[in-house]
Amino acid sequence: MSKIRWLFAAAVVIGTMAPQTSRAVPAFARQTGMECAACHVGSFGPQLTQFGRMFKLGGFTMGDNITNPLEHFSAMVYAGYTDVADKLAPGTMSPPNDRFGRDNTWTIDQASLFYGGKIYGGVGAMLQATYKDPNRSFAWDNSDIRYADTVDVGGTSLLLGVTLNNNPGVQDAWQGTPAWKFPYLSPTITSTPSYNPLILGAQAQKVIGGGVYGLWNDWVYGELSTYSGFGAGDGRLLGMMGGDTAARLNNFNPYGRLALQHEFGEHYLELGAYGMIGHQSPSAATANGTDTITDKAFDATWQWSMDGGKHIISAYGTAIREKAVMNSSLNAGSAANSTNDMQTYTGNVSYYYNNTYGATVGRTATMGNADTALYTSSNNNNRPGSRYWTFQVDYTPFGTADSPLYPYINPRFFLQYTAYDQFNGVAKNYDGNGRNAFDNNTLYGGVWMAF
Repeated sequence: MSKIRWLFAAAVVIGTMAPQTSRAVPAFARQTGMECAACHVGSFGPQLTQFGRMFKLGGFTMGDNITNPLEHFSAMVYAGYTDVADKLAPGTMSPPNDRFGRDNTWTIDQASLFYGGKIYGGVGAMLQATYKDPNRSFAWDNSDIRYADTVDVGGTSLLLGVTLNNNPGVQDAWQGTPAWKFPYLSPTITSTPSYNPLILGAQAQKVIGGGVYGLWNDWVYGELSTYSGFGAGDGRLLGMMGGDTAARLNNFNPYGRLALQHEFGEHYLELGAYGMIGHQSPSAATANGTDTITDKAFDATWQWSMDGGKHIISAYGTAIREKAVMNSSLNAGSAANSTNDMQTYTGNVSYYYNNTYGATVGRTATMGNADTALYTSSNNNNRPGSRYWTFQVDYTPFGTADSPLYPYINPRFFLQYTAYDQFNGVAKNYDGNGRNAFDNNTLYGGVWMAF
C-alpha cells in the first residue's frame, strides 16, 4: 500500500470516531469561546502564549462551544506589495514565474482553507490546504492530527499524546523551532538563499509521519517520531512542488524532541533540544543510494507578560548543526566531499502592546564548509553561507473579544523589510553576474486575514 493510501486510511479511522451528524484560526476561538489573544501573542498566530501551547499539546480539543460543524472551518489569505532593491532578470524568480514584475508588485500570495479543533473526544486537528497565486498551485499544507489525554502518575500530571503530521516540527509548541520561526510570512516572488539544513523546512509537506509525546508535571516535554517521504505519484496527488524530481526522504527518518519548560509568574522559559536523521535520495533516481543527514539543534524561548498582558516581550532562538554523509551525491557527482557540515543560527525579539501593536527584529545566519559540486550557486567560494536581518511592524485591531468582528474575522496589517549582508556564500557578485547580497533586500507590506 502506498504511503498516501496509509495516510487516507489513518484519516478514515480517526474520522469514524466522530459522530455522523499555526496560525491563528478563528475556529479555535469559536470552539473555546476565548479571544485570539488568549492563545496568541499579538492576537494573531503563530506566536503562542502558554495557554495556546497547552491547547495545542492537548490535541486542539479544549472547549465545547461549536454546535454547527461548519464552524470548525476557517480560511486565511495574505496579500501584499513587494519591492526588491535591484530587479532580477526574467526566469530567476523563486518560485520561477514571470507573470509578475520585480518592483512595485502586488500579489495575492497565499489563500488557505483550514479545519481546526475537536473531531471527537480527545481527537483534534489542524488541517490546511493552500492555493498560491504566483505559481497557480494548490497543495496540501501544514497538517497535524492529534489524540491527547492527561493521567495521574504518583500525584503529578502526565499529558500523553499521539500526532500524525506532514512537516517535521509542525507539531512543536515553540516558535524557536524551524516550522514556526520568524518571519511567519514572506513574499512568494523574491529570491531566497539556496542552501539550508534539512530540518529547516526542506521536507515540509513532502513527508508523512508521527509519533508519541508527553509533558510531565508541566515541566518536562519529550517526543519521538519518525517520517517517510512520498513517492512521485503521491506527491503529484498532493500537489507538491517538484514532486517528481525533488530530493526525498526514504522510509525511516527519526525525529526527537526534549524540552524543559515552565511559567514563573509573569515570565515563561523554555530550554530544549531537537534533531532528526534523514536518509535522503537527492533526486528521483535512487540507484546511487542515499545521503545520511543528521541535524542536531538547541532552542530557547523567553516570554515576559506584564500588566496582565498589556505589554509582552518574547525572544526565541535556535542553533542547528548539520552533518551530511554524501554517499549518494558523491557517487552521482553532485557533491565533491564525502561529508559536509552546515550551521544555522536564528533568533528574534518581539514587543507587543495591548496585543494590537507589534514590532519584531530577527537575525538569520547560515555557514558551512566549501563543496565545489554541491554549492554551485556560490560564485566565489562555493559555500552555503547567507546572513540577513528581518524587521517587521504590524497592527491587529480586531483580535480581542470586544471587537465587532470577533470571532469571525481577524486581519493583521504588516510592513516587513529584509536586509541581506551575505547571500549564497558571499556578499558581492554571488552569481558571477555582478549581483550582490544587498540587491535582494526586500520591502513587503500588506494584510494577513483570518476568517
